[in-house]
Amino acid sequence: MTAVNDRPAERTTADLLLEWDRQRPRSRQRELGWSEVGGCRKRAGFRLAGTEPTNPGGSVQAVLGTAIHEAVQQRLVESAAPGDLVEHPVEFAGIPGHLDRYEAGSGDLVDVKTTSSRWLEHIKEHGPDRGHLWQTNGYAAALTKQGHVVRRIVIDYIARDTGELYRWTGKPDVMHVREALNWLKLVRETPLEMLNRDYDPYGPFCGHCPFYDACWSGGVPDRDARSVLFVEHPDAAEWARKLDQARADEKDAKARAAEAVGALDAIRPNTFGKSEPVHVGYEKALVWTITTTERLDADQVRAEYRKVGAEPPTKTSDTKKLTFVPIPEPER
Repeated sequence: MTAVNDRPAERTTADLLLEWDRQRPRSRQRELGWSEVGGCRKRAGFRLAGTEPTNPGGSVQAVLGTAIHEAVQQRLVESAAPGDLVEHPVEFAGIPGHLDRYEAGSGDLVDVKTTSSRWLEHIKEHGPDRGHLWQTNGYAAALTKQGHVVRRIVIDYIARDTGELYRWTGKPDVMHVREALNWLKLVRETPLEMLNRDYDPYGPFCGHCPFYDACWSGGVPDRDARSVLFVEHPDAAEWARKLDQARADEKDAKARAAEAVGALDAIRPNTFGKSEPVHVGYEKALVWTITTTERLDADQVRAEYRKVGAEPPTKTSDTKKLTFVPIPEPER
């Protein structure tokens, strides 16, 4: 901590929260845990290789999630029935973890996850992501090995910004455990330098990763962090082919999605607001939402400014655009 005129540097509330989080034993854990299985393969590789973290890691959002866990844990400890387990350490296939709670009476294994309200809507539609299913089923396998009966897996998702709770329930599924173990096997057998970086270096997952510098260093200075991918594999033609194919796939997917939306508009039941779920014989129901938005009329704003001989305020921003053009024919 630096000082100015012999006064300690100011620490914000966010700084204090992150300092508290980094002192917790689980934050200082160095081995791969079940909560990281199914996430970024590169991060898992660093864990398995015993690499020392290069960044402090953590986020205020994660601290808020930890606070919720600790409040729930305290109340559960106070009210636990005989045979219940709270913040119980488990291990399966050599991978450790701490399950939030196991209720002996019902056989429920309950895990708590905090998220944003936006991502909560995604979970409601698509269900838990792969990592959450693998983690909770890994816990179930560990509990079964310890002699406990797990009848149901429950994941309570809580939106940090609204407080909304969504409860997902399912039966333990050994296939999730097998998939997780196959994923681990591939990570273990792949040299660290060849493991995929599975997230965007400018997104929150990478931004709070304890191995960010170890993972993304080595790129071209003052360029995109992903330029390290080219440094590691300097084949411009291959990267160009990947880009061209990705854009073609995206264009095709958008066209097919627009076609399906247009066709299904034939059975849309509402003309405003949000419809009730419509069951059409598919594994998911359909909901139409119609909204009206007010947008700034830029042409009218410019016209109003011109009337008084002024220019509307603007701000400068830089954009990068990469396009494909035909290669010119060589001169004869």
